[in-house]
Order: sequence, then C-alpha cells, then structure tokens
Amino acid sequence: MTQPESAAPTPAALAGEDWFGSPYYALLYHHRDETEACFFIANLVRHLELRPGDRVLDIGCGRGRHATCLHEHGLEVDAFDISPACIAVAQRYAGATLRFHVHDMRLPFARGGYRSAFNMFTSFGYFADDDENARVVAAAAQALDAGGWFVLDFLNAHWVVPRLTPFSVQVIGGIRFEIQREYRDGFILKTIAFEDGGRSFRFVERVKDIRLPMLKDFFAAAGLHVQSTFGDYDLSAYVADASRRVILIGRKP
Repeated sequence: MTQPESAAPTPAALAGEDWFGSPYYALLYHHRDETEACFFIANLVRHLELRPGDRVLDIGCGRGRHATCLHEHGLEVDAFDISPACIAVAQRYAGATLRFHVHDMRLPFARGGYRSAFNMFTSFGYFADDDENARVVAAAAQALDAGGWFVLDFLNAHWVVPRLTPFSVQVIGGIRFEIQREYRDGFILKTIAFEDGGRSFRFVERVKDIRLPMLKDFFAAAGLHVQSTFGDYDLSAYVADASRRVILIGRKP
C-alpha cells in the first residue's frame, strides 16, 4: 500500500472535504501503515477460516488500508465509506475483485452474498443515538449469508478513557497540530487545531463510549450470535481494564 505523503497539502485542497478525507488527516496520521492492519487481517482470516474467492465486505473502509490486506488473501472485496474523498484515494487500489463504493454504513448494502463483513479500527460509534449505531450492525448482518461472520473492531473505553492525554503537539510537514483530548457527555473527543497558509482549521473527532454489554446487545438485536471477544490484534483474550481493543465476532445463523 502506498503511504500518504508527508509534505504539507495546500489549504485549497481542503475545500469541500470532510476531515477524514482531507490531506491534513493523511498528514497527521502518516505513521499508520499496512503492517499492523495486515497482521490483524491475517489473524482473522485464519481464525474465520476464510478461503480465496470468498466475498467479504469492509464497512467504513476509509482509504482502503484493511480492504487491500483482505484482497491480498485472495478474497473478493467490496469496501465502502461515506466520504467521497476517502473513496477517491482508495480507488487507486481498485480492480475486478476489489471494489470501492460511497455508501452510508447505516443503510443496507446488500441482502446476503457475503461470507464475512468487517468494521475496523473504530469506524463505529459516530452517532449520538444508539439506534443509529445499532443500524450499522443490523445492516452488516443483512449483508451476510447464513453462517457468515461480522467482525467489529472498536476501542476499549475501559482502557482508553483513563489514559487520555489532555494536550499534545505534533509538528509534521511544517504544520503544528495542537491536539486536545477529553471525555464529555458520553463521548471521547479529540480536537485538532492548526494553521496553514494563513488559514486556521479546527476539527473534532468524536466517538461514543459504547461498552461491551451494549455492543453485544447490538449484535443480538441484529440476529448475530457472539462467538468470540478479543482484546488486541493478536487475538489475545479481552480483559476490560487491560485490553486496548474490543474485537467482537458474531455469526449469522
């Protein structure tokens, strides 16, 4: 996978784009590469016993980091994100068996046809209304064939919230990113402020604090039977106050 460029983007490049699809997002998170993502995917492919040719779905795929890892295992991948800018970047990897789409994760993408669906790297919990978050799980379940798997990789708020760093600064590509983190009204908030080209920018990343019992409720409401709960990308056991992640795997009867 090609890495994001470290050079600072021009301010004009941000016009009309969302934060996740902006070049500034790619600049701030340029250190994220496919190594950890592909390590996780390889573990999941083995655990779920997926085979080349199986059809899978990547929900909230961003710029395609996990989708490309899935494709490297010979899987046929459909991946979608609500951000047209992210999908425009991801299209560089597209091919006959790796397809990218602009789509809202709350809406059904398909009625069956997929062996597994993935929602990776906390691409979940964006909505204040729990019914909206539950719709994401229900739409994923609807896309699965009988016996299919849904994998949800979410932050573990038990671990994250006590370890929030209130303020930090990163200087990348000549841009000083000032980052504030806080827990407020049931959300984990990260505010990113910076200046470039004489313009000031401010963006907020917001994820709802959803703990394991509620995640399991979402799965049950969607008709998914929880089979496994892991706490990190090596598929180690989940421990509430020690695991970085909540990785929930459910199966459709």
